[in-house]
Amino acid sequence: MTGTTRALAPLAGAWKQAFHLATGGSGSYGKGLNLARNGAVAQIHTQPGRINASVAAKKATHQAMIHLPELTAAQWDTLAARLADDPQAVADLVANRIPATIADSGHAGGISIVPPADRITFSCSCPTGRAHHVCDHSAALGHAVAERLTTTPSTLLGARGMTARALAAHVRDLVDGTDLGPLPADTNGTVRAAQLYSLATHRPPQAPPDLALDTISPLTYNDPPLPGPRAQDMARMTADAAARARTLLADTPAAPHDELADLLRIVASPDGAEHLAAARHATGIPEATLRAMMIGYRYGGPAGAHATLAAAPATTDVLQQARESVHASRAAGLGTITTERNAITDTTAGVQIRPGPDGRWYPFTLWRADEWRPAPGACDDPAEAFRAARRARAVRPLRR
Repeated sequence: MTGTTRALAPLAGAWKQAFHLATGGSGSYGKGLNLARNGAVAQIHTQPGRINASVAAKKATHQAMIHLPELTAAQWDTLAARLADDPQAVADLVANRIPATIADSGHAGGISIVPPADRITFSCSCPTGRAHHVCDHSAALGHAVAERLTTTPSTLLGARGMTARALAAHVRDLVDGTDLGPLPADTNGTVRAAQLYSLATHRPPQAPPDLALDTISPLTYNDPPLPGPRAQDMARMTADAAARARTLLADTPAAPHDELADLLRIVASPDGAEHLAAARHATGIPEATLRAMMIGYRYGGPAGAHATLAAAPATTDVLQQARESVHASRAAGLGTITTERNAITDTTAGVQIRPGPDGRWYPFTLWRADEWRPAPGACDDPAEAFRAARRARAVRPLRR
């Protein structure tokens, strides 16, 4: 699980609780979970006041919808003002990330992004949904939303009446030209360089430090001129680098960054696309493959990037056990499972799983012809990774 996924897990958890209460103990809650796990929910669409998607069940497709109240302008102002007081939240927003703070109403000015259960209602094109009762299809949508919130909180923001980009712009307007103070470290003691530099653009200019070089007393380390980060932030970054170095000296990690993965780390950064041509020249890997590996890196780190380039070697027994596990987890009557080049593929469904160098299984969906694109959901369990590929296939159209 990535740091972002862990940080936003409270938002998904709060939604699950409110959504469960909103179903009122209906049996559709469990039936909808099965539908969602089997990839029945297609692409999720968000509009102010509602979330909707097509849901396939029993050879029919229904239009399911969840209705939510929009936040008022005053409530959005309160939320933006609270976020503007949090340097970590501002750093996330200006780096185009949703801050973890937004998942906790106690730290977000008392504004709950997740609505109370009695304000969540359902509708659907099926007979039950037309009566505005929760049905299997709208329940499946609710479960799909919970899974999506761990990586895409903008789903709920849009339904509550504001896009993530608009919220970031609102917060940037509030902090423009102000001094936000030092950026706190993450829970694991890490301060991200991208956050430091994005935050520095909103600090007022300051005079260069006056270093008394003609004295014999020890130098005092002051903040460097903009756009450099604060001395305190640099100290934290240095301490983090030292800690990582000690870890490497004491016990080499099982899957360190190699040169290719380190290159993908840079290319997969927010401004990394401008380095694609240089990466292609340095590696000899086609640009289309590098772009796919960027996606794989974002989903699974170094192992995800390598699995995108090629499946890791696996024994016949491992592949056979994985194939049997996938076959047992599928609904009856689906296409044939094939095993080729260490990958397990359902050509009819257009999904595939591959072993990665870290021992996990990585899901892929068919993009066009023989081109496969990574999907989120890498897992030790091949059946669960296969289900993740099916869910991604349901929302990702096939390119011709």
